[in-house]
Amino acid sequence: MESDETSKTLNVYKKQEFESYVLWRSMPSILRGQPRHVIEKLGIDDEIAMSLLDIKNQTEFAKRFGIKDLGTLSAWNKKIDQDGGLMKSITCWAKRLTPNVISALYREATKTGKAAEVKAWMEVVEGM
Repeated sequence: MESDETSKTLNVYKKQEFESYVLWRSMPSILRGQPRHVIEKLGIDDEIAMSLLDIKNQTEFAKRFGIKDLGTLSAWNKKIDQDGGLMKSITCWAKRLTPNVISALYREATKTGKAAEVKAWMEVVEGM
């Protein structure tokens, strides 16, 4: 018997393109179309992510992946919403950036000593 997750993905035509679309949608839209050096400066260096961030909008995505009917992307958007949104995909690419966030948290906590940053550090790093 298939898991719910497997059956959700299998009923999509062009499964690989759908998975790429979900990943593309989960990345910050302000990074789409940015020069490579800007994206790398943020700590994103994965080649798949880089190539997807090169795509600026849905129409460009459809052209790049050979999707002739733009209604397919509308249907995919509805499916993404029905399946619980983008959080799982966001977590996949964002986990690689956690060291940058911890570094920024450390800089802010030591610079300002504000309680929120210190508390976050203690929770994340010290497990308190």
